[in-house]
Amino acid sequence: MCRLGIVFCNANGDSVQIRFLITVNDTWNPSGCIYTAISPPLWSGVKYNKSDSIHIGGCDVGPLRFNVRQLNGGKSKMAVDLTFYSSVIEDASPPTCSIQWNGTYLTPGTTDPGESLLPGCFVMDSREGYHMTYYWFHLLDWMFL
Repeated sequence: MCRLGIVFCNANGDSVQIRFLITVNDTWNPSGCIYTAISPPLWSGVKYNKSDSIHIGGCDVGPLRFNVRQLNGGKSKMAVDLTFYSSVIEDASPPTCSIQWNGTYLTPGTTDPGESLLPGCFVMDSREGYHMTYYWFHLLDWMFL
Protein backbone atom coordinates (compact mmCIF):
# COMPACT_ATOMS: atom_id res chain seq x y z
CA MET A 1 0.00 0.00 0.00
CA CYS A 2 1.30 3.39 -0.95
CA ARG A 3 1.03 6.15 1.68
CA LEU A 4 1.96 9.76 1.10
CA GLY A 5 4.96 10.81 3.15
CA ILE A 6 6.38 7.28 3.34
CA VAL A 7 6.42 6.22 -0.31
CA PHE A 8 5.78 8.72 -3.07
CA CYS A 9 2.46 8.14 -4.84
CA ASN A 10 0.64 9.79 -7.69
CA ALA A 11 -3.01 10.89 -7.42
CA ASN A 12 -4.17 7.30 -8.04
CA GLY A 13 -2.10 5.91 -5.15
CA ASP A 14 0.38 4.16 -7.45
CA SER A 15 3.96 3.71 -6.27
CA VAL A 16 7.01 4.74 -8.25
CA GLN A 17 9.61 2.66 -10.04
CA ILE A 18 13.10 4.05 -10.77
CA ARG A 19 16.16 2.85 -12.65
CA PHE A 20 19.45 4.23 -11.32
CA LEU A 21 22.80 4.76 -12.98
CA ILE A 22 25.34 3.68 -10.33
CA THR A 23 29.10 4.26 -10.47
CA VAL A 24 31.55 2.78 -7.97
CA ASN A 25 35.26 3.57 -7.61
CA ASP A 26 36.97 1.15 -5.21
CA THR A 27 40.47 2.18 -4.18
CA TRP A 28 41.10 -1.01 -2.16
CA ASN A 29 41.66 -2.99 -5.35
CA PRO A 30 45.39 -2.76 -6.28
CA SER A 31 44.48 -2.89 -9.99
CA GLY A 32 41.80 -0.23 -9.57
CA CYS A 33 38.10 -0.79 -10.00
CA ILE A 34 35.80 1.81 -11.53
CA TYR A 35 32.53 0.63 -13.04
CA THR A 36 29.11 2.01 -13.96
CA ALA A 37 25.96 -0.09 -14.10
CA ILE A 38 22.26 0.46 -14.67
CA SER A 39 19.96 -0.97 -12.04
CA PRO A 40 16.89 -2.93 -13.01
CA PRO A 41 13.61 -1.09 -12.38
CA LEU A 42 13.28 -0.87 -8.59
CA TRP A 43 10.15 -0.25 -6.51
CA SER A 44 10.08 2.44 -3.84
CA GLY A 45 9.84 1.31 -0.24
CA VAL A 46 11.06 -2.29 -0.75
CA LYS A 47 13.10 -3.52 2.21
CA TYR A 48 16.75 -4.20 1.39
CA ASN A 49 16.57 -7.89 2.23
CA LYS A 50 13.68 -8.32 -0.23
CA SER A 51 15.36 -6.66 -3.20
CA ASP A 52 17.79 -8.35 -5.55
CA SER A 53 21.46 -7.44 -5.36
CA ILE A 54 22.86 -5.16 -8.05
CA HIS A 55 26.31 -6.06 -9.43
CA ILE A 56 28.49 -3.04 -10.17
CA GLY A 57 30.98 -4.89 -12.33
CA GLY A 58 33.53 -6.59 -10.09
CA CYS A 59 33.72 -3.53 -7.82
CA ASP A 60 30.73 -4.02 -5.53
CA VAL A 61 27.42 -5.83 -5.12
CA GLY A 62 24.40 -5.28 -2.92
CA PRO A 63 20.74 -4.34 -2.79
CA LEU A 64 19.60 -0.74 -3.19
CA ARG A 65 16.69 0.65 -1.22
CA PHE A 66 15.02 4.00 -1.81
CA ASN A 67 12.03 6.08 -0.79
CA VAL A 68 10.69 9.21 -2.42
CA ARG A 69 9.34 12.05 -0.35
CA GLN A 70 7.75 15.34 -1.25
CA LEU A 71 9.49 18.56 -0.24
CA ASN A 72 7.88 21.85 0.70
CA GLY A 73 9.26 25.05 -0.78
CA GLY A 74 12.57 25.57 -2.53
CA LYS A 75 13.51 24.59 -6.08
CA SER A 76 13.18 20.83 -5.57
CA LYS A 77 9.77 19.19 -5.42
CA MET A 78 10.93 15.81 -4.15
CA ALA A 79 13.85 13.91 -2.71
CA VAL A 80 14.91 10.35 -3.45
CA ASP A 81 16.57 9.00 -0.30
CA LEU A 82 18.65 5.92 -1.11
CA THR A 83 20.86 3.40 0.63
CA PHE A 84 23.16 0.94 -1.11
CA TYR A 85 23.90 -2.11 1.05
CA SER A 86 27.46 -2.53 -0.20
CA SER A 87 29.43 -5.74 0.12
CA VAL A 88 32.60 -3.61 0.30
CA ILE A 89 31.75 -1.42 3.30
CA GLU A 90 32.21 -3.79 6.23
CA ASP A 91 32.65 -1.69 9.35
CA ALA A 92 30.56 1.40 8.70
CA SER A 93 27.02 2.37 7.78
CA PRO A 94 26.06 1.64 4.18
CA PRO A 95 26.43 4.45 1.62
CA THR A 96 23.39 6.74 1.86
CA CYS A 97 22.51 9.96 0.06
CA SER A 98 19.56 12.04 -1.11
CA ILE A 99 18.81 13.22 -4.64
CA GLN A 100 16.88 16.50 -4.64
CA TRP A 101 14.80 16.70 -7.81
CA ASN A 102 12.23 18.99 -9.39
CA GLY A 103 10.90 16.33 -11.80
CA THR A 104 12.81 17.51 -14.88
CA TYR A 105 16.07 16.70 -16.64
CA LEU A 106 18.57 19.28 -17.91
CA THR A 107 18.76 20.02 -21.61
CA PRO A 108 22.26 19.33 -22.96
CA GLY A 109 24.02 22.65 -23.14
CA THR A 110 26.83 22.63 -20.64
CA THR A 111 30.48 22.47 -21.61
CA ASP A 112 31.46 21.58 -18.02
CA PRO A 113 32.23 17.84 -17.94
CA GLY A 114 31.69 17.84 -14.16
CA GLU A 115 28.06 18.90 -14.52
CA SER A 116 25.68 15.98 -14.97
CA LEU A 117 22.48 16.21 -16.97
CA LEU A 118 20.93 13.61 -14.66
CA PRO A 119 19.90 14.41 -11.09
CA GLY A 120 22.20 12.60 -8.69
CA CYS A 121 24.17 12.44 -5.48
CA PHE A 122 27.67 11.43 -4.42
CA VAL A 123 28.90 9.72 -1.28
CA MET A 124 32.18 8.17 -0.15
CA ASP A 125 32.96 5.68 2.55
CA SER A 126 35.98 3.80 3.81
CA ARG A 127 36.73 0.13 4.05
CA GLU A 128 38.15 -0.64 7.47
CA GLY A 129 38.91 3.06 7.92
CA TYR A 130 41.65 3.06 5.28
CA HIS A 131 40.66 2.60 1.63
CA MET A 132 38.01 4.92 0.22
CA THR A 133 35.13 3.78 -1.97
CA TYR A 134 33.28 6.43 -3.98
CA TYR A 135 29.65 6.13 -5.11
CA TRP A 136 27.67 8.17 -7.64
CA PHE A 137 23.92 7.60 -7.98
CA HIS A 138 21.84 9.17 -10.77
CA LEU A 139 18.17 8.94 -11.70
CA LEU A 140 18.04 7.33 -15.12
CA ASP A 141 14.28 6.99 -15.55
CA TRP A 142 11.17 7.10 -13.45
CA MET A 143 7.56 5.91 -13.82
CA PHE A 144 4.43 5.45 -11.75
CA LEU A 145 2.90 1.97 -11.69
